Amino acid sequence: MTECTTIDMPFCMYDADQHIIHDSVEGNGILMCSIDNLPAQLPIEATEYFGDMLFPYIEEMLMSDATKPLDKENFSPVVRDAVIASNSSLTPKYKYIQKLRESREYAQLMTMGAKKRILVLGSGYVSGPVISYLTRDPNVEITAVSMIKDQVDHLAKKYNNTTPLAMDVLKSEEKLSSIVKKHDLVVSLLPYSAHPIVARKCIKEKVNLVTASYLTPSMKELQQSAEDSGTTIVGEMGLDPGLDHMLAMECFDKAKDVGATVESYISFCGGLPAPEYSDNPLRYKFSWSPLGVLLNTIQPATYLKNGEVVNIAAGGSLLESVTIMDCFPGLNLEGFPNRDSTKYAEPYGIQSAHTLMRGTLRYKGFAKAMSGFVKLGLINADPCPLLAVNAPAVSWRELICHLLKVPSSTSAGHIKEIVYDKIGRDDSNLEAIEWFGLLGEEPVPVAESVVGALAKHLEMMLSFGPGERDMIVMRNDIGIRHPSGHLEAKNISLVVYGDVNGYSAMAKTVGYPTAIAAKMVLDGEIDGKGLVIPLTKNIYGPILERVKKEGIFYNSKSTFSL
Repeated sequence: MTECTTIDMPFCMYDADQHIIHDSVEGNGILMCSIDNLPAQLPIEATEYFGDMLFPYIEEMLMSDATKPLDKENFSPVVRDAVIASNSSLTPKYKYIQKLRESREYAQLMTMGAKKRILVLGSGYVSGPVISYLTRDPNVEITAVSMIKDQVDHLAKKYNNTTPLAMDVLKSEEKLSSIVKKHDLVVSLLPYSAHPIVARKCIKEKVNLVTASYLTPSMKELQQSAEDSGTTIVGEMGLDPGLDHMLAMECFDKAKDVGATVESYISFCGGLPAPEYSDNPLRYKFSWSPLGVLLNTIQPATYLKNGEVVNIAAGGSLLESVTIMDCFPGLNLEGFPNRDSTKYAEPYGIQSAHTLMRGTLRYKGFAKAMSGFVKLGLINADPCPLLAVNAPAVSWRELICHLLKVPSSTSAGHIKEIVYDKIGRDDSNLEAIEWFGLLGEEPVPVAESVVGALAKHLEMMLSFGPGERDMIVMRNDIGIRHPSGHLEAKNISLVVYGDVNGYSAMAKTVGYPTAIAAKMVLDGEIDGKGLVIPLTKNIYGPILERVKKEGIFYNSKSTFSL
């Protein structure tokens, strides 16, 4: 037991599968009564019985002389066998206690000296909660690595047992290998495209890895080599993917326990500014990778609706597949599908579902404004020589001319008219483009691609200012058919606000699950080899319970119909 019950709270529920103790008597588990103050809480009958058994031996105990050796005392066998220590020494029957004591002290000494070293790659938006959580254990030492020296230096000053290291991981692969082998675990907070490189180093050195990102096809190719080397690679441990998986699987498993089947699953999630700070044409501010946010808008998507597979082509069609979301009417949200939802039917174990969709939430107006950027060719990840490090500086106006294939000497009025035609003569889209200065003379940031430059530009304009906070909104709507024939419409809501001048909601909801998973790997709670995601009760159960202690709460409601 990790805690004791009291007279006021005489019982608790212990779930042995998940190693979780909770106050509610609902759900699976063993009802426990664990009392630490026994003399005050034993029944009087037990006290009377003990007294009756002790009474015949009171006289010889009172007449004993503690200064004499034990073998000189005229004790009955019962009393003699009960004496644990005599003349400052353990009696022969109890010599084993000294060995137990020495064994315990040795174990404590080994634990105190067994420092665990964790390599954290990336010092961006979510690194704070990860390092904060892990360094609560005084035996954990962190090496924080980033190409931005100021960021890792700040982390090292803020958190105990944290050593900074400025390095570009992707350009220093040999050095990365030598660093990985010196650590017990790697937590990668780098962009998902960098994870295969890191994973190969971890597999080679047999060092476990935890990430918050999707296990992409290039990561899945490493399944066999990870298994063969005995390496654990944990992925999809953040918010989306991460907590969305866990909340879904908790619901699905409970449904299966009562013989019900899942008929539909719709999950939407978004990181947004709190409503009062959504004051720009995109109604958006960046709480995670700006480049990732922009690239996601041109990804293809696939989902299942009423038994039919729906495919959305890459290149911006996603922004035309927007649905008004009325689950939180006061927030004025819209949503669009995210990647391939159909592939989750099998791992989720919900092949019975006729509808399966995972999507992204934004404030209404985001998709329309972003579509203007797509039409102008600004969401393009191909290398752009015009923006190379050694190339002459160009303005946004000149870059727009380049993208529209018109001379840079074209007049401002004519460029504006061409842009207006290109975006379908949409006034609000034109206002957004002008608001962000994309027709002006401000220099374009140096980047490998146009979308990379736009990401840097927008990050400067759409960062959270002092006193501003973000918000995470997740909503799962699940249709469950019970053996009785009743249909349960279950909705699970997760809304988390960032702390003013503290951790953002995105940092908390990505960072804490990732850190908890890392600690579980370090402590042997997660020990599967190969690629692991949080779809099993032994993983999602403890994490969902532990994130509550970090202020991440969710609630669920159900309605029933025939």
